[in-house]
Amino acid sequence: MILRAVLAAALLCGLAACTADHPTRTTTSHSTITSTLPAPSSSYVPPPPSTVTPLPPGAHPHAGEVEKRCPYIASTRAQDPAVDVELINGSHVARTTVITTMDPPGCRFYFYRPPYQAQVDIVTKRFATPMQAYNAMVVTWRAGTQATGAPAILPGVDAVLFRTRFFGPDGSRDWACAFAVKNVLVIVHTDRDDQQYNALALAKAIAGKF
Repeated sequence: MILRAVLAAALLCGLAACTADHPTRTTTSHSTITSTLPAPSSSYVPPPPSTVTPLPPGAHPHAGEVEKRCPYIASTRAQDPAVDVELINGSHVARTTVITTMDPPGCRFYFYRPPYQAQVDIVTKRFATPMQAYNAMVVTWRAGTQATGAPAILPGVDAVLFRTRFFGPDGSRDWACAFAVKNVLVIVHTDRDDQQYNALALAKAIAGKF
């Protein structure tokens, strides 16, 4: 694969435990990919980074979203105390939606208090071939900043971490993780601008579901 050598050489950050509602943000070190890679042969253009509209209590889910449990990971400790978005991202989840306009479906997890932002989402795109999905991962990574390699989050599945725009007040500094499984590109966005641990841990938790 195009990124294999670079990802294998990149150092992962020191993983720090998260705390509920992340009242204290601890910065972790990371190794930024500086190697020059050939541009992948891909016509895929990533959508412009954007902020998801908040979903307060009582509001109808946004167009293309249905309020239901995510098929890839539990939302709360009550659903699964061992592996869930609340535990991994360090924030309570009030509402969960499935994004039905994506193939396979995506998911969004909304914070429980104002501004009721999407604190995590899982967006997906299916391609005709595994190589197209992998190249799309590279293109997505190039559209962000401070790329960090995460080789072999599952056997044969590499990932990249990068900063992008997700939660408006953070600007373009929120951490995301992209990986390709077979012919599917998966991107995990988080509202964390302090550390990459959350995005990486969420990617590892769901990669086997695709």
